[in-house]
Parts: sequence; C-alpha cells; structure tokens
Amino acid sequence: MHSRIDLDQLRHGWQPARIGRRIVWHEEIASTNTAALDAAEEPDADGLVVMADHQSAGRGRLGRRWQSPRGASVLASVLLVSPEDSADTTRACTGRLNMVAAVAACEAICQATDVRPAIKWPNDLRVDGKKLGGILIESRALAGNARAYVVGFGINCLQHAGHFPPELTQLATSLELATSQPVDRTTVARCLLQRLDDRLGRPDWLDDDSLHPQWLSFAEPIGRRISLRYHGADYTGCTVAVDPLGGLTVQLDNGRQQWFDPMLTSVV
Repeated sequence: MHSRIDLDQLRHGWQPARIGRRIVWHEEIASTNTAALDAAEEPDADGLVVMADHQSAGRGRLGRRWQSPRGASVLASVLLVSPEDSADTTRACTGRLNMVAAVAACEAICQATDVRPAIKWPNDLRVDGKKLGGILIESRALAGNARAYVVGFGINCLQHAGHFPPELTQLATSLELATSQPVDRTTVARCLLQRLDDRLGRPDWLDDDSLHPQWLSFAEPIGRRISLRYHGADYTGCTVAVDPLGGLTVQLDNGRQQWFDPMLTSVV
C-alpha cells in the first residue's frame, strides 16, 4: 500500500507564488495542523506546508479523531498568516477558506484521477455517498494583531476496505477503491498544492466572485433533507442555500428558516 510522496516531484512543473514555497515533511507527527500553527511566529511562515506519512493524534472537526494507516493518505496542513485579526475578518477568512479548500481538493482529485468527488457541507469530500476526505480549519491569534490560519487536509488515497474499522466500512472510501486506475499520492498532493496556490496566491482571493458557483458545482444538491447539531441542539429540515461565506440556510421542519455557522455545526 505504501508509496512514499516524492518531495522533488511536488513542485514539478510549477513555481509556487505563496503555497508550498516551503514544505516540511515528517515520517510521523502528532498533528500536521498543530505543527503548522506552532510555526506561525517564524519568519516568512505564510504559505508553509506541513506534510506527514502518519499522524499519531490526527483530528477532525469538533474534537473527532482522524485515523489513517501509514502511507495511505495525503495528510497536509497549509499555514496562512493574516496581518489583521478581528471577529469579522476571522469569520470571513474562515468561511472563505472552507470553500477554497473544498473546491481546490475536488479540482485536484479530478486532475489527478478519474474520480469526481462531491462536497458534503461543510467540509467532507465524498464519493458515492462515502467519505473520501475531510478539511479542518483552525486559527490562532498572533502578536501585533495578526492571526494564523491553518487548513488541514486528509484525503484517503490507497486504503482498501479492510483498512477501515468495521463501523466505517460502509461509510468511508478511498481513491484506490473508487477508481480502476493506479493512484499516485505525489500527484494528488502536487495537484492539491497547485490548486491552492492558484487561488490563495492571488491578492483578491477573499473577494473572488467565482468561488461560490464553483463550490456549488461540486456540492451535494441543495434541497436534500439534513440533520444538524448546533450548540448542543438537533435540527432537521431541507437545505435551502449556501452563502458565499460557507454558511448553510435550512428550512426547518418547524417551518422557519435558520442559518448555520459551518465552524460550529456538525451534520449527523
């Protein structure tokens, strides 16, 4: 199953403007997200990519664990440093990053394989209704009113059915299971960093009007029934819209519409 990611090939055919100018590789690490955030005060930290073959304490949203066999996934965290830290800026950046990350991952997978994933709001990548990968965005205040954001990716590449715990066998998949073609982790990782650099390397990335329709083109259809957990309460209804900052509007079964924050809501 194991095929080592070739660091020399990660920049093959492109010159990073922002994302991937510096790449740090670990055979094993507790969490790539933690390592990236811990490097945020270093000089020229913006655009740093931390990658690993295995995470001993990988995590998903809302405190969930992220588990992957050694050498089976693309595990990468991208660090962004913003000179401005305010509640409005943090919400805007986090919402936009959630959408950029999902679109870039879908585009990268389409480019590297014959698989076309779908986005399950807010941050899951799915194929045929099964989870292929996930995205975790975290942030931390820095000195001088700056803020660090880290975008973590876990994309299942080489797993076979037996690599998933019994409770996830019918819920999870990998590129290896979804395609009849060979899967190369280096190609998937390179395409992901390229797509991220194409988008986040532009000064207008936060105001890119094309992002919302591109996100919708990969998203699972609006209008589907959904069950959500938000602030400890459960909600059910039908999805109505996803706004340009990634929030979801749902027509609840009680007759009213409600907006859900993607960073505080889980789909159940």
